[in-house]
Amino acid sequence: MTAQISKRATGLFASAVAAGALALGLSFAPTASAADGCGIGYHLDGPNCVLNVPGPNAHFISPNCWINVNNDERCYVP
Repeated sequence: MTAQISKRATGLFASAVAAGALALGLSFAPTASAADGCGIGYHLDGPNCVLNVPGPNAHFISPNCWINVNNDERCYVP
């Protein structure tokens, strides 16, 4: 009987530790707003919002999205 209670207590403790670790990880995760707060099709460049256009040395990852030279993913919405 005590072995069964120990297994339940161990399982409950492990679940609580896992839930706590998940909550802690989520609290430290970065929370970035979509499109740097500029809206779809734009990104923040210094203090200004600018239209997303592929620059030199950009490579496309989909028809409307590319990776720029700074390894930032950008998309253009027609």
